[in-house]
Amino acid sequence: MSEGESVRVAVRVRPFNGREKDRGSKLCVRMLDKATTLINPENGVEKTFSFDFSYWSHDGQEEQPDGYNACKGEGQGTDGATYADQMKVFSDLGQGVLNNAYEGFNSCLFAYGQTGSGKSYSMVGYGVNKGIVPITCDEIFKKIELNQDPSKYQYQVTIQMLEIYNE
Repeated sequence: MSEGESVRVAVRVRPFNGREKDRGSKLCVRMLDKATTLINPENGVEKTFSFDFSYWSHDGQEEQPDGYNACKGEGQGTDGATYADQMKVFSDLGQGVLNNAYEGFNSCLFAYGQTGSGKSYSMVGYGVNKGIVPITCDEIFKKIELNQDPSKYQYQVTIQMLEIYNE
């Protein structure tokens, strides 16, 4: 198994949805590096938490001609945050899981959160903004296609995905 691989915890802030915009919701989260700060909207009291990864995806992106949401630039989000696109999330979280699978280890990636929090976008994505699962599948089959010696390597690919909804 890759050196230092174990449980890692990441959080991601998504953009406001239509309902939140219609209600005039106020942003109560700030992220910088691995720190995520929550601001109580009633009294302004702040509480900061540290995670292995804190992904800012609320703003700071620009849509590419193909529809991909790319980072506009370092520090272009609210309070100097940098937008985390799908490839950033994959490279930090999915690539390690994929590398362990290549080494023959069973691997697991777990997303948890309330309905509408952005788990499906991070894991599956939509359109050209592919999530961790389809990027992982693409990478697995690219590696298999590069196999120059089929007698030396044998591949068996099994992927399972489970969604528990309204438990």
